[in-house]
Amino acid sequence: MRRITSIPCLLTLSAAALSLGGCMGALECEGPEKLTITAAQYQQAFDAATRAAKEMGYRVVLVDRSNGIIETDARHAGGALEPWRIDNAGPSDAAGNTLANRRRKIRVEFIPVDAAIEAVTADAVLRGAAIPGSTRAQERFDVQTCAGPIEVEVWVYLERSFVQGTNPSTSSGSLASTWTNRLDAKAADAKDESIRDRGRWTPMGRDDAYERTISARIAEGIRVQ
Repeated sequence: MRRITSIPCLLTLSAAALSLGGCMGALECEGPEKLTITAAQYQQAFDAATRAAKEMGYRVVLVDRSNGIIETDARHAGGALEPWRIDNAGPSDAAGNTLANRRRKIRVEFIPVDAAIEAVTADAVLRGAAIPGSTRAQERFDVQTCAGPIEVEVWVYLERSFVQGTNPSTSSGSLASTWTNRLDAKAADAKDESIRDRGRWTPMGRDDAYERTISARIAEGIRVQ
C-alpha cells in the first residue's frame, strides 16, 4: 500500500475531513467557567470530575480527596483525519491538531472559599511538604472536613510537540530545514547519565472549551445525584 507523505496531500485530506461537518466539535463553550459547590456536594462533585476525565479518554494518575486535586496523564489531541474523535471545539481546532502534534492534560482543584492559603513571597523559605501530624499539617485545610462553600477550578493544559533542530520553512522542497547544536554534540557511544528533562513538549496555553465541558459534566453529575 502506498503511503501518502506529501504536505499537499495531507492538506487535501484535512480539508475533506473538515467538510464532514460538526462531528469534530463536541466540546461545549457554554459551560460554567468556575463552579461553587456546598460542602455536602463535595464527594459527588469529586466523583463526577474523576468520571468525566475517564469518559473523555484520560488516565487519572492522581486522586487526592483531602487536598482536593485530580490530575490525568497526557492524551493526544484528535485531528481532522480522526473523525471519530469529538474532543475539539470546532474544525479550526481539529485542523490545528492535524498540522501540529498536540496533547492535553487535565487538572481539577477543589478549594474551600475560606481556606487560608499561604502566600508565596520573593524571599520565602522553601520548607517542603507538611509532615503528617505536624502543626503545619494540622493547620492546612482538608476539603473533606470543611463546612463552607468550595470552588471547583478545571485546568486543561494544551502542549505542542517540539523537535530540536527542525526549522519549518517554505524555501526548501521539504518545507523544513534542520540544524545541529554543536555545543550539545557527543560521541555516538557516549553515555549520558544526567537527570535533565528530555521532554519534547512545549506548553501552549489552556483549552477553554475543554475546561467548560468538564465543568458542565461536573455540574450535571451533581444534579443527577
